[in-house]
Amino acid sequence: MKGFNLFGQIGLKKISVLFFLFCMVLQAFSLGKKDKSTANANQTENQATIQETEQQAESPAPQEVIPDLTLNFKGTDLTSGMEVDQKEFAPAKLTVVNVWGTFCPPCLAEMPDLEKLSKQVMWQRVQVIGVLCDAFAGNSRNVELAKKIIREKNVSYRNFLLDQNTPWLRSVQAVPTTFIVDSKGKVVAEPIVGARSAEEYKAIINAALEKLKK
Repeated sequence: MKGFNLFGQIGLKKISVLFFLFCMVLQAFSLGKKDKSTANANQTENQATIQETEQQAESPAPQEVIPDLTLNFKGTDLTSGMEVDQKEFAPAKLTVVNVWGTFCPPCLAEMPDLEKLSKQVMWQRVQVIGVLCDAFAGNSRNVELAKKIIREKNVSYRNFLLDQNTPWLRSVQAVPTTFIVDSKGKVVAEPIVGARSAEEYKAIINAALEKLKK
């Protein structure tokens, strides 16, 4: 019969308790290390975000590209069928180039204002011309519709059909878009996107004329 070893049992319990405590300390150390690593990672991520935001704030805003209207400005007059090019700008101090489409209600709605404007600024050597964005020289698509619109709106200012591959015309993102150009075809004011009244156009023209004097 084996005897009961009290001291052996006590020693085993102590070892078990110590091992349990050691495991708890090791686990706590591991969790603390993990939390510290997570905190460091979050801090690094926040710093990177702040730096990126600061860099974006410091970066200059992209410059709006002003098109060169003289580039491949060739086509025909919608009404007469005569050929036109950039020389059409030469007789006037300023030319209001209104890009429009037959499908565009705002374009059609502002035509009476453009007609009124063309009469008001004529004495200032300022002319108004329209440029179709959905009807082109050498292509009959929408041409007859455009002629009908011109008649119904009683438009007397000239409208041009340009070549379909005209670079600056292909870059127009919305209609109506209007450019104010000088006698050489250089854009001298911010492009105007959307319809405007005759009075609004006239104010922009007067400012551009004052700018030419400087």
